[in-house]
Amino acid sequence: MKREKYMTMLFATCVLSYFMMVNMSMTASAEDLSKYYGKSTSTEKLETFIFDLRDSYINEKNLIQYTNELTGLDLSDCEYMVKECKNERLDTFLLLGVLKRESNFNPSALGTSGERGLGQLMENTAKPVAENLGYEYNAERLFDTRFNLKLTITQLVYLNKLYNGDLHMALTAYNRGQQGLNDYMERRSHAKNPGESEYSAKVLQFAGEYKEEFDKFNN
Repeated sequence: MKREKYMTMLFATCVLSYFMMVNMSMTASAEDLSKYYGKSTSTEKLETFIFDLRDSYINEKNLIQYTNELTGLDLSDCEYMVKECKNERLDTFLLLGVLKRESNFNPSALGTSGERGLGQLMENTAKPVAENLGYEYNAERLFDTRFNLKLTITQLVYLNKLYNGDLHMALTAYNRGQQGLNDYMERRSHAKNPGESEYSAKVLQFAGEYKEEFDKFNN
């Protein structure tokens, strides 16, 4: 009897310890969630977070579909474009504006001065960008959609950071080169924004139009 009583007490102690551990674990999890979501861990806030994730996912899928219809590029290439822009924190509509202005979304476009592909990259720009990314450079690869997109996005992100978010300067430099931008701005020192050009204005116009179209497409 003593042995059975001892075993019963031991079992009860184990069960009680288990539930105490579970309770402590749940409390710790709640505190972690509280830090992440704010002071409250209410159902409403959790639901809002879930809905935000869902909306972000739907928005991205719709943007891929819109880009596919706008550009005529393969859907997988459009998905690559949208995700690369997201990863690099580059506005997809800005990139679309550049691609429209440069090649009219034609991956096989060849410029009169040797510009190639979607972003109409010159060798003196494309080669160092590719090498910095660890890619083997070949001029013919610029006709490869994803290779060209990667280099174009990388160059735009670099220029945007270099000119502290001044899109007119970044875009004009993309079009004319960095020294070309300097020369251009010297001739326009009297202007309100010396870095603004016909090129930058047109790209931003396209970007704005595409953003408005997508808002309608997405609703």
